[in-house]
Amino acid sequence: MPIDIAMNFDPVGHKTDPVDSRQIAEYAYRYSDELRFWQPKDEIIEKIKQLLTAREQFTKQSTAIQNAITSYQRHVVQVPLIVKAHHQTLKELKKHIAEIDKELDRLIRQNPIISQMTNQLKSIPGVGLLLASDLIAITGAFNDISSYKTLSAFLGICPYQHRSGKSIHKAAHIRNFGPTYARKLLMLAARSVATHNISFRKYYVRKLAEGKAKQLVLNNISNKLIKIACALIKNNSQYTEGYYSVNPLCLNLT
Repeated sequence: MPIDIAMNFDPVGHKTDPVDSRQIAEYAYRYSDELRFWQPKDEIIEKIKQLLTAREQFTKQSTAIQNAITSYQRHVVQVPLIVKAHHQTLKELKKHIAEIDKELDRLIRQNPIISQMTNQLKSIPGVGLLLASDLIAITGAFNDISSYKTLSAFLGICPYQHRSGKSIHKAAHIRNFGPTYARKLLMLAARSVATHNISFRKYYVRKLAEGKAKQLVLNNISNKLIKIACALIKNNSQYTEGYYSVNPLCLNLT
């Protein structure tokens, strides 16, 4: 059952087809005015998703083989056949990953709209081809999800407060659900800009000096990157270093 339906009901204990059917029917009846008909994804979006999924699988396998090689090197007695098989497998996996990257780039270049979106996203510090294409796939080319708040919540990086009266006052926390691969790429981008980009580096150092936890600051940077990405797509623009958004009402036009 979809999570957006399940979260609208209190836990009933049982997880059976009759219970799920009743909840789905009740959800459809209560929210009939807000429901949207399902639309198939564009072919290019589906292909991008499949390529990214295959790449992630090959990357995990490559890491596993590399760990196996490192572990096997500790053996005093080794079988040459095993060493050869490990290195051949690792070589093939790296070859497949390179081919997927090449095909992903070719596929994106064929579509002018997707290509433009990718270039806009790649103009953001820390964002490369993989993260840009993954965001496009997740959001349906920013047609299904265009709000940065919605996207942040979907990725599981949106901080939620837990407060009640005067007795409960817990720190905001993230739920860590959603697409783990996109969240991992986003965290890598946040770590990169926190180290190599001047603006984000200043923010990172300042927050750490204030006593903020390292992981919290990196999560904040991830949210900033998502906010920038959605703004660039909405405004059809490229990232400009040092740009500051100013409310027109605050300007003195006299």
